[in-house]
Amino acid sequence: MSSKTVLFIVNNSKIDLNSSGGASVYFSHVDLLHSLGYKIILLATQWNDVSVFNTDDYNDVREKLDTIISYSVVKQQPNKGIKRLSDAIFNPTKFEYYFINKENNNFIEKTILDYKIDFIWAEWRWNAIMVAAFNLKTPSIYSHHDWEYKLAKLRTPNQNLNKRFHTFQKKRVEINLIKNVAGVVSGSYTETNEVLEHQKKALYLPTTYINIESELKPNKSPRIVHLGGMGTTANRIGLERFLTVCWDTIKTAIPTIELVIIGKLKGASEKLLNLINSDKDIISLGFVKELDNVLLPGDFHIIPWEFNTGTRTRVPVVFNHKQVLVSTKAAVECYPEVTDKNAILCDNLTDMGHKIIELYNANDKGMKIALEGKQLFKNHFTTASQKENLSTFLQKIK
Repeated sequence: MSSKTVLFIVNNSKIDLNSSGGASVYFSHVDLLHSLGYKIILLATQWNDVSVFNTDDYNDVREKLDTIISYSVVKQQPNKGIKRLSDAIFNPTKFEYYFINKENNNFIEKTILDYKIDFIWAEWRWNAIMVAAFNLKTPSIYSHHDWEYKLAKLRTPNQNLNKRFHTFQKKRVEINLIKNVAGVVSGSYTETNEVLEHQKKALYLPTTYINIESELKPNKSPRIVHLGGMGTTANRIGLERFLTVCWDTIKTAIPTIELVIIGKLKGASEKLLNLINSDKDIISLGFVKELDNVLLPGDFHIIPWEFNTGTRTRVPVVFNHKQVLVSTKAAVECYPEVTDKNAILCDNLTDMGHKIIELYNANDKGMKIALEGKQLFKNHFTTASQKENLSTFLQKIK
């Protein structure tokens, strides 16, 4: 067990298992660090006036934390001129992000001294960028959630010249960032390998959850389930594509099938909202805090995202609740543990529609796959299963 102190820097937002993918990643990492005996000083960063610090956001992890600090990050608009042009070429971090300044540097350095910090754990990109830019003597670990430059291209496929320039700059920043930190952890196996091209100390660390042994019985007929708020690019675009490409084919073959959507619809396009609201067989539950009562065993849980970006944090949730994971192959490339033995993997969305129909008509095949997924969950997606991996990695960070 460690006696070291870690400064855990995270956006001021909820930390729990179900609010969002980000919230569950934060919970997992706090839980793992706490299980290893680290003293955790949580620094909640506020990046704008909308996202305000709320002490109740940390109720689920409060007993694992020593101290909670709130900090409103100072941003300064740069002056235009030769210096600005020079930064665009030689200092893309300062050019793109307006929080690299003395005020923020002084605050971080004072916090390190006041709390005798041994190392920094920075969740998400902006926190890590800020810490790395200050060239601190204290080593820092970047918790990598996804590549922003890749997502930017997927959000806006036909970028104008200005957007293309900023996307290129963000790529430069991200590559520089992973080179300049002491180590990187990522929930994606494939993105860990990409990080390793630039940084030798990188760890694949899947998101971990608390094991659930539910007594709930399956539905007489399986439903299709989609979990995740529409504020996330993969959820928003993936669900819209599923309804556009697969839904009519599935409904024609299985007229009684229901699609249950769990998560906030805020951020959904007008087209997606129309598709949801115009169909009586689509049930939108909104945000559900206690998932145990709505994620029934044996239901078909879809992940229709068509790209290998970031990590799909709900995959362990699906396995934990003994649901049948039905995913595009691209979406779960981040998890080498996911195979045809424990999931239904589809080449594309047309294939997904056909495989759901086949699965529905295949009697108990779904539950056999779901039970394999549950065993996989116990072996790979709990704190106990990942504790040693993280411990070994942290011992190498100096």
